[in-house]
Amino acid sequence: MITVYDLGPGKVPSHLGLSPHVRKAIFTLNYKRLPCKVVNLTLDEVESTAKSVGAPAVFKNSDGSPKYTVPFIHDSDTGKAVTDSFLIAEYLDEAYPSTPKVIPSGTRALQHVFVETISPKIPLLAPVYMPRMADFSAPGMVEMFVRRFGPFPPPPTAEQIAEIWKKVEDGINELNSAYAGTEGVFLTGDKPVFADLALAAMIGHVKIAFGDESEEWKRARGWIGGRAGRIVDEIIKYERVSA
Repeated sequence: MITVYDLGPGKVPSHLGLSPHVRKAIFTLNYKRLPCKVVNLTLDEVESTAKSVGAPAVFKNSDGSPKYTVPFIHDSDTGKAVTDSFLIAEYLDEAYPSTPKVIPSGTRALQHVFVETISPKIPLLAPVYMPRMADFSAPGMVEMFVRRFGPFPPPPTAEQIAEIWKKVEDGINELNSAYAGTEGVFLTGDKPVFADLALAAMIGHVKIAFGDESEEWKRARGWIGGRAGRIVDEIIKYERVSA
């Protein structure tokens, strides 16, 4: 059994956890039909739990010390622990070669660049959706974040919100060129690869934060010439854990 570690729990029962980066790993596992379970951790539990299962820190804090983050997984069948959604996808392709590959041969560099391009975009919306955090996170999570990172900044003005959305939209729409000429919805055709799963995880966070019927989600659906919404629609079914 593969265990995925996330921050949480969340208060939105139709969605798992809080981190879009963890959702990348969950999408990957369920697309491959690999049984898994999700364990929610508080911020204070991440480092000790990662160390207890042997999951390495792949990032560093500003002072150079190891930075332990979610997602990380522990595979009880192999004894392997892996941190970072991209590295998790690579591990799963190698460890379970009979499952659909999400990083096919020859696509690693392209997908890595694609994912690194996506990753900074959606977090730019943090000042907009952070005030809503209490609506979709469990009691105590907000207090924990404040204790760790300090008070949330004041909500942005309407003018600032408009500027933030425009910046994110322009950034995401830069991906139009990556999808140009592809057949089907996904980056390489009619089957998703890790880049598509990652895109759905990041953009789908807007859906979770603001709601399925919100104007914010309707706007995000239209990104990349409407492809963003279609990709999320196709991949969201891989959100539920299989065990």
